[in-house]
Amino acid sequence: MLNNFFNKHAEQSLVQEHLSGFRNEFTKQQKVAILLSLFAIANSDGNFHLSEQEFLKQISSLLGFNLEDNLIDVILPLDNSELINLLNSLSESQKDWYIVTVMGMIYADGEALDSEFECLNLFFPSMGITLERAEKVLKKSILIMNNFK
Repeated sequence: MLNNFFNKHAEQSLVQEHLSGFRNEFTKQQKVAILLSLFAIANSDGNFHLSEQEFLKQISSLLGFNLEDNLIDVILPLDNSELINLLNSLSESQKDWYIVTVMGMIYADGEALDSEFECLNLFFPSMGITLERAEKVLKKSILIMNNFK
């Protein structure tokens, strides 16, 4: 979906320029932590669906992170406490983006399962993200998206 937008956009270079600024706001380790947490949420039910794989690829592309480049070498040294610390190191606006992105992953396969929300609850509280904040960010995101219809 995101890739189709970028391929069809008449001002693609402007979009890429804008995204490079967004991408550069994250460290490589933060990107790995985001992608690993999204994978953990998607795989929490024991199935990593094709739609979830595609969503993960889209987010990695958005972040300018190539999933093929030695991902195992990057992920293996990352333990749970380091993962949480890296996610917690995101700025407040990055955390808002993360909230929306995580919800996109949860609904990527068309089913929001309890196991996915349980996994999400391992990350959000450790990042200082409350249920109220998540709801506020999601409502704002929905309003913005409705304006683009």
